[in-house]
Amino acid sequence: MSTLEVCLVRHGQSVSNAEGVWQGHGDSPLSELGRTQVEALSAALLGQRYDMVLSSDLSRAAETAKAAGVEVQHDRAWREIDVGDWEGLTMEQVVERFPEQIAALKDRRTFAIGGGESWPEVFQRADASLLALRQRMPEGGRAIVFTHGGIIAALLSGLLGVRDRFPWPLGRMRNTGRTTLRFSDGQVELVAHNDDSHVPLDLQQAYEPRPEQVVVHLTSVSGDTATGGTGTTDFNSEIKSARNAGAGGVVSVSGTSHQIAELAQATSGASTREFRFVAPLEGHSSRLLISESHQMLLDYGLPIMQI
Repeated sequence: MSTLEVCLVRHGQSVSNAEGVWQGHGDSPLSELGRTQVEALSAALLGQRYDMVLSSDLSRAAETAKAAGVEVQHDRAWREIDVGDWEGLTMEQVVERFPEQIAALKDRRTFAIGGGESWPEVFQRADASLLALRQRMPEGGRAIVFTHGGIIAALLSGLLGVRDRFPWPLGRMRNTGRTTLRFSDGQVELVAHNDDSHVPLDLQQAYEPRPEQVVVHLTSVSGDTATGGTGTTDFNSEIKSARNAGAGGVVSVSGTSHQIAELAQATSGASTREFRFVAPLEGHSSRLLISESHQMLLDYGLPIMQI
């Protein structure tokens, strides 16, 4: 039985990211912070061996791909979603200039963003790109792909079978964040999601919860049960308590690797027969965002605790 491991990497911060404007097929270069993130990623990838290294042909991804330290194959199929006339605009400018499209977005109606691509078109392109990669590696191995947040989100939502849900249960990719998947015998396993632990702590992109939200910092420990910040051995009770006790802030909860993997599985809504979360190693961390209407895994299975 062959196993294919695929690491999906979002590019480093671009100038457009830093300026807070939309970017799709526009070729915004890396920012100064983006270059720092890529240097840190390069150190993290040192000594890693990959049988295939692919990248979007846009410069922000292509420059990030140099972190692999080997020859890279560039493919425009791995580009970000084409946002058409939204390119280079702030969200405020988009709302002002394209009210009909914003209305369609709020109603969750399908439309070509800025006249570029629709999400169904992106889903098709992303799925075809991953299928092509898998067909090129029938005997398994390790591949790494340097691409964009929209493409990674499209792939994950499809693999989880949750494209009809909003928001999606896995958090938005951070710059140079890595998501590692394994494909084996008809099943997909998620090893880690949104891993940017290579970036210096003071430069990491922290999520600031809104007043109605709480971020639960999960740490995996050994044993069958664990005691977390609430003083109870019931892991599920601790998660439920966090909804109120930590509103607008961060709560720390410990649990066994099995408990955290089960929580991630339930949060994702994915079938265990087709998609499985690999139990994180002892001492690894994950973060769960809880609001009144939904739960979301901001990241999963990171080797360094992030609070």
